[in-house]
Amino acid sequence: MAQGKVLITSPIEEKAIRMMHDSSIETIILSEPPTSEKELLTYVKDVDGILVVRGTEPITRRVIEKAQKLKIIARGGVGYNNIDVDAATEYGVWVTIAPVEELFDSVAEYAIGLMLCLARKICKADIYVKKRLWTSNTHKALEPLKGFTLSGKVLGIIGLGNIGSRIFRKARAFDMKIIYYDIVRKKEFESEGAEYRPLKELLAESDFIILTVPLTKETYKMIGENEINLMKRTAYLINISRGAVIDHMALVKALKEGRIAGAALDVFYEEPLPTDDPLLELDNVILTPHIAAFTKEARGKLSITAAEEVIRVLKGEKPRYPINNPQKRDNR
Repeated sequence: MAQGKVLITSPIEEKAIRMMHDSSIETIILSEPPTSEKELLTYVKDVDGILVVRGTEPITRRVIEKAQKLKIIARGGVGYNNIDVDAATEYGVWVTIAPVEELFDSVAEYAIGLMLCLARKICKADIYVKKRLWTSNTHKALEPLKGFTLSGKVLGIIGLGNIGSRIFRKARAFDMKIIYYDIVRKKEFESEGAEYRPLKELLAESDFIILTVPLTKETYKMIGENEINLMKRTAYLINISRGAVIDHMALVKALKEGRIAGAALDVFYEEPLPTDDPLLELDNVILTPHIAAFTKEARGKLSITAAEEVIRVLKGEKPRYPINNPQKRDNR
C-alpha cells in the first residue's frame, strides 16, 4: 500500500485524486500553479511527491532540497525544463513524465488549427464581424481577409517526434509537400512521404514552419535572427513547443519589419505573456495562452498517468516513464 503526502500544483481530474486517496495518499491541491520558488517552498517541506501540472512551476534545487521526504516529481505532461533534474537525481528523487497519445494528438491538432487560422485569416475574420466592420460584401471591403489554400504549399516540421510525426500524418490530408528536420533521420516517415532537409534548407523552402522540439541547451533560441532571415517573406512560423526555442526579440523585429508574413505562438519566453510585450501590438501574429494540450481527453489521461506514477513510487516500485535514474536516496 502506498502512503504519503503529495503536492498537486493545480486542479486535476477527480478520478486521479480518488486513485491517490484510495492508496492512502494525502493530497494538497493548489488552486493555481505557483509562479515562484518562494511560493513553492512554503508547501514542500513534508511532501513525498509533487505532481506538476502546468509545466511552468519552478521546481528548483532549493525546492528539492527543502522537500526532504521527496521521492517523486511527476510531470502531468512531457515537457520538464522547469524541473532541476540533476538536483532530483542527486537527491534520489524520480522525475517522471506522461507520454500519452491524447496529449500528442491534442497538440498536433492545435498546430494544424493555427496553420489554418493563418492561411485563411479565421481569427481576423471573427474580429472583423464582432467589431461590426462587416458592412459590405464588396471586394475592396473583404480584401484584407483574403487567404490562400494549403494545397501545394510546403510545410516544414522541425522535430519529428511524437507530436511532429502526428502533425505530418494529419497535414497529408491537405495535399501539402511536407519536409522535416530532426537530429535523427526518420526513415519510417520518409517512406510515407516526409522529405528530410538540413535546417537551413527547410527554413528557406517552407511556407509554414512548425516548431515541435523539446527545450534543451541545443534548442535554446535555435530560431534567431539569422534563421528567420533565411525564411521566405511570405512564410509563417508556428511554435507549439517552448517559447525559448525562438529568440523572442528577433521574432518581434522580423514581424514588425514584415521580414516574414506572420506567426502563431502558443508558448512564450515568459508565461503569462507580460502585458507590455510588443507582440501584443502586432496584427500579423496569433497568440494563445499555452493551451495546445488543453483538451478534456488529454488533461484527463495526463492526470491519471501522473497519479499512477506517484502511486508506484510511493509503493516502493519503479515508475513506468522516468527521465532520470536516481540510484539511491541521500542521507538527509
